[in-house]
Amino acid sequence: MLWLKTIGICLTIAGFGIWGLGGARHFNRRVTQLKDLRLALGFLEKEIIYMHTPLTRALERTARFAHPPVNQLFREASRHLYSKEGATAQEAWLIGLKKLAQTGDLDKKELAVLEAVAPQLGMSDADQQGKFVRLIQEELKLMEDQAAREVEAGQKIWSYGGFILGAVVVLLLL
Repeated sequence: MLWLKTIGICLTIAGFGIWGLGGARHFNRRVTQLKDLRLALGFLEKEIIYMHTPLTRALERTARFAHPPVNQLFREASRHLYSKEGATAQEAWLIGLKKLAQTGDLDKKELAVLEAVAPQLGMSDADQQGKFVRLIQEELKLMEDQAAREVEAGQKIWSYGGFILGAVVVLLLL
């Protein structure tokens, strides 16, 4: 009977520990995704300003350039513009952003900054769009730096906290 309790204790602590480690990985993925977004927006800016690529093709090429899950934003937006179902660039961008919100690790404030891009897409000349995209890139860089500072503390809290919570649950059950 003692061995059964021991196995239960180990599984409980390990389960909570794994849950905590999963939460800790969220912080690293968030920083990586912010960097990928910033680079992808830079690529989109170059496609629009220097290559004079139409928006649908520029979004498609950016989707091929970006890493998952960031590429889903651009892929979905491009797909909705190509489908010719009457979706505006703003609507297509918001649909892609919704897909990114489901699969990515970004916070609401970061998604809100990306949402601000929607009304500007395709509504002005290439230079104005480029200026706006550069502003968004700078904002994302600031958010990326802030997220990088939060990584260490957040990872420690989640990883240690998971194991500690597991131990507390075991103590309460004994």
